[in-house]
Amino acid sequence: MLRSNPAKKVAFITLLSASMGLFTANVAAQEQPFELGVTKVSNGDVVSYQGECFKAKNSPGTWEAPKSGSWFWDQITCSNDTVEPPVEPEPPILEPEPPVTEPEPPTTDIPSDVTPFVLGETRVVNGDVVSYQQQCYIAQNNPGVWEAPKAGSWFWKSTNCGSTTEPPLTCTLPEVLIDNQCVIPPVECPDGSSAATAEECPVIPPVTCPDGSTADSVELCPPAKVVCDDGSVVDDIAQCPVTPVTCPDGSTAGSVADCPVTEVPTSMTVTSDGKGGYLIPRAEFVAIEKSLTSGELFDLVRSDTVTLDNASVEAVLPLRAANPENVKRAESIVDEALWEFLFPIRNPAYTYNRFLQAIAKFPAFCRTYTDGRDSLAICKRSLATMFAHFVQETGAHAPNWEGALGNPEWRQGLYYVREVYKSESDTTGPYNKCTGWAGERWPCANKSYFGRGAKQLSWNYNYGPFSEAMFGDKMVLLEKPELVADTWLNLASAVFFYVYPQPPKPSMLHVIDGTWQPNAADKANGIEHGFGSTIQIINGAFECGKGSTTAQAKARIAYYKEITSYLNLDISGEKLDCADMKAFDTAGAGALEVYWDKDWGWDANTPGNHSFKCKLVGYQTAYSAWTAGDYELCVEDNFNVQATDANGEIIPK
Repeated sequence: MLRSNPAKKVAFITLLSASMGLFTANVAAQEQPFELGVTKVSNGDVVSYQGECFKAKNSPGTWEAPKSGSWFWDQITCSNDTVEPPVEPEPPILEPEPPVTEPEPPTTDIPSDVTPFVLGETRVVNGDVVSYQQQCYIAQNNPGVWEAPKAGSWFWKSTNCGSTTEPPLTCTLPEVLIDNQCVIPPVECPDGSSAATAEECPVIPPVTCPDGSTADSVELCPPAKVVCDDGSVVDDIAQCPVTPVTCPDGSTAGSVADCPVTEVPTSMTVTSDGKGGYLIPRAEFVAIEKSLTSGELFDLVRSDTVTLDNASVEAVLPLRAANPENVKRAESIVDEALWEFLFPIRNPAYTYNRFLQAIAKFPAFCRTYTDGRDSLAICKRSLATMFAHFVQETGAHAPNWEGALGNPEWRQGLYYVREVYKSESDTTGPYNKCTGWAGERWPCANKSYFGRGAKQLSWNYNYGPFSEAMFGDKMVLLEKPELVADTWLNLASAVFFYVYPQPPKPSMLHVIDGTWQPNAADKANGIEHGFGSTIQIINGAFECGKGSTTAQAKARIAYYKEITSYLNLDISGEKLDCADMKAFDTAGAGALEVYWDKDWGWDANTPGNHSFKCKLVGYQTAYSAWTAGDYELCVEDNFNVQATDANGEIIPK
């Protein structure tokens, strides 16, 4: 988090005469009156507000009212337009003292139906009337338990303690209560002006489109071009030419899945290459890979991990008419005002626009279900689950810290974008596995792969696969891991984790949307539907199965309850805790082995009686079942094999 330097006070000391003495004054330009919701300032600007003066810091917006102790303002002494020398005092004229009048005692007649406000405890909704320090206030704009009632507050409106007969006015987002009226606060336009809505902002032509051309708005840009695997450029990925694969019967097809169904060989056709190595027909590799990666669960996960091209992702903007359907659904639940409310002290790198882009990258997140499931409810529960884990993983966790601006812990998420005490100047560290299979497949590039982003992505063997999913190239993020902190990838990395399974664990997506249904083995391990199973997925080895609720799990549950309550999400019946949950195992309903490793089996018909095969395993290796052709690579690397085509010729790697 960036911290500004303390403002320097400037004083001119003027020496007059021995009889006049010394005097000091602050001389500055006339302060600018601050009007809430209108006045725009830059760091260092001086304003006056309610008879006091303040200097701006930390880039306040038009709705951050100046006040003492604010994160955005330093209170200073108001300046004078002119500095006059002191006047010699004249002798006082003694007059009789006026009679002393006893002040009237403060009014303490507070009605019994007014709730006393206790800081840190009392919860209210808009319109509730409370008493605090012998004064009464009406709640507005959803105050939390740490927003102390006071005059001029954004969250409270002063009221007469005896006047509680009129029903208080309650506003619904995006409206807020101003001067006892529900209004939609103006938005700040890109040109610095204000408008009622983003659509009414003036257009600032031109904008630069992804293809380098210009247009009056992003919506008017030409469709983003897609670069195909063969280097050709088309308007849509569906127009890319298909690179054919060789099927087991010698024919070609667009993908392994399109090959004709053939009998899977029980024994490999292995011949010597005359140099100490072996040759195997590629058709046999393709047939075995297809047979081992076919099935309902594999197909479900494949469909859930489909990604949108990056050009379309980067075109996403709040309230843009052309936004993907899943993004619009997420926007309907969490708009920009709510994002600001839920994460008020977040790192500036976590923007609302990047949040929408992260969702856009994965169309399965907040998608439309056509089988009767409630798409809106699933999206809301997905967001609440993810946000609760955000708070635990990247929150400030400092309820009494001044920098928290009075916000409770559940609203302190996304404070960290990089692991504490780590910086981009680090080139080595405990997260660099640069030797063995991990180093060969996911080579370190003189970088440190410490935790970055909302999920705190760590290790080179996680940066590499994430890079392949985002760019089709493992080296992009291995060479530039800082992109996971400084771009929309800081939130996309969390959605990536949400939609991908971690065998034998199911994906969080399948837990939330009901695709995963616990079987007898899961239930025997205490694993059931609910937030608790997502804790088991994200950090079960440390936070679950301990017999009692760990501090970390307790915090996650507390954040989840607060967020779901605010989103009006019913979580009754959910199993929230994981204290009695054992780990997911290979007998569970979510077990899906997705990595290839050497099959140490025996085959009587091959040289040396080796299997010349690989098998699916539940632990991470250099070869993934999600990457076509990795089965062949696994066999080649483990058995000194080269693949041959239908004519018996060696296929170059």
